[in-house]
Amino acid sequence: MRKFHKSFGAIGLAAALAVSVLAAPTQAATNNSITVAEVTAGGGGVNTISTPWFASGSISHHAMFRALFKANADLVSVKPDLASGYKFSKDGKTLTVTLNSGIKWSDGKDVSVDDVVWSINNLLRVSKSNAIFVNAFKQIVGSEAVLGTNTTNMSGITTKGNDIIFSLKAPVNTFVPVLAQFMILPKHVLAGEDILKLDTNNYFRNPVVCGPYKVGTFSQGNFITLVPNDKYEGTKPIIKEINIIVSSNLVADAKSGKLDYFTTNDPDTIRAMSSVSTFKSAPLDVLFYRYLVINPTGPFSNVKSREALKYAIDWNKLVPAIYGQQGKVINSGVASGMAFHDSSIPAYKFDKAKATALLKEANFDFSKTIRLRTYNQTQPAVMILLTAVAQQLTEIGMKVEFLPFQGDATTELWTNRNYELALKGLSAFNVGEWFAEYSNPATFGKSIGDQPGFTALNSQLIQATTLRETGKILTSLQKLEQQNLYKLPMHFLKQVVFISKNISGTPTKWGNPLYVYQNNITGWSAN
Repeated sequence: MRKFHKSFGAIGLAAALAVSVLAAPTQAATNNSITVAEVTAGGGGVNTISTPWFASGSISHHAMFRALFKANADLVSVKPDLASGYKFSKDGKTLTVTLNSGIKWSDGKDVSVDDVVWSINNLLRVSKSNAIFVNAFKQIVGSEAVLGTNTTNMSGITTKGNDIIFSLKAPVNTFVPVLAQFMILPKHVLAGEDILKLDTNNYFRNPVVCGPYKVGTFSQGNFITLVPNDKYEGTKPIIKEINIIVSSNLVADAKSGKLDYFTTNDPDTIRAMSSVSTFKSAPLDVLFYRYLVINPTGPFSNVKSREALKYAIDWNKLVPAIYGQQGKVINSGVASGMAFHDSSIPAYKFDKAKATALLKEANFDFSKTIRLRTYNQTQPAVMILLTAVAQQLTEIGMKVEFLPFQGDATTELWTNRNYELALKGLSAFNVGEWFAEYSNPATFGKSIGDQPGFTALNSQLIQATTLRETGKILTSLQKLEQQNLYKLPMHFLKQVVFISKNISGTPTKWGNPLYVYQNNITGWSAN
């Protein structure tokens, strides 16, 4: 048996990677204050509010930022928010959105149609943005003139009074739900800034916002306290302080009363929280994918060598053993049990002989070291799973080096690409986002080049107007994916919301906490 190298074991991992919180508030769930852990708020402590143009869903995003519409828990249907309503033309290619009057930014300036137009144009220019926004806004007429350039306005967005008119290249069935996720930012504050570096701009330390809360106290590396925004025109929030922290031990902080709310998909945390009687939980089925990105050069250049990974690893034992009922083994972006799953895709089956035969057909070079990499070092479960994956690959004759990435995940995955297999996660807005990755020039495009087949089908998918048409396109996408196998689906993960029983007024139906929806945050109160 060949041995593999790893940088550290799972034992002591959590302690080694714990984030320090220097002087965070210690009293939670009072009549005027709650404490929320946002583990993505910033490495090494709470250093900034993260940009909502890249990842939304945190309590700070719910509290401070607003979109044209407010999504319901299903993320599909919407209600008015900054906009009072919308109307499509008969051909579905013109969308008119009417902005509400009388809404103000926290600095007292009016929220205007110029803020909306500026925000949408500049989303296509920033270096760090969510694919669901890019894919939708690319369908606006003239978007190619703005995407990744210094041009600041596309021709397909115009205004008339309080109306914003979008001219689309073709009907886009997800356009309005995506607008409900896209937070509008203030043009008058940011227009003179370097938009290419927006995600690191000091604006996010104390942003001008139009939501019910704004930043009250910012303690570098420690915590951020949100307070009611006196310029907010809606129902005034009941809770007077929301303390945003990064917790080094979620379970301990929950037990001690230092914490009121957090969300996680870490199985160790979820299991430990079952003994914390002061909290209630809401397990949620969400489209959270974990998968291996496969470098299609070198040892895995032949598709049969990539197919061998389906049989070389005992997915059906490893995933349940590590994640229990929280994890579900998947063999496609459209998993079994989902609408339009292609049942002709073979289910994963642990079969070393089959894997070895496929590798032999592919003339696999066993002399090359397979570099298995991960960006997610903070969850022991991830390290245990990938350690087991590495071990099973050695058992069919591969040499495997398992190490964490040294730099940030985006650079390591798509620019450096010093790996053969790399872990990736995707919190998808819908199943189309799984396949849209193949057409993204900023990510997979750097690894596998242009993919006209995926690009054409992805365009058809967002323009589909019937379930029958949608099903036909998703079947074609699944078949194309199986022909190439550029990524290997591993499993879904449930997301769990934990909230103190001292908090009331929370939604009767929780939505995906990784996205923004109507969670009734102004009605929350601490008993």
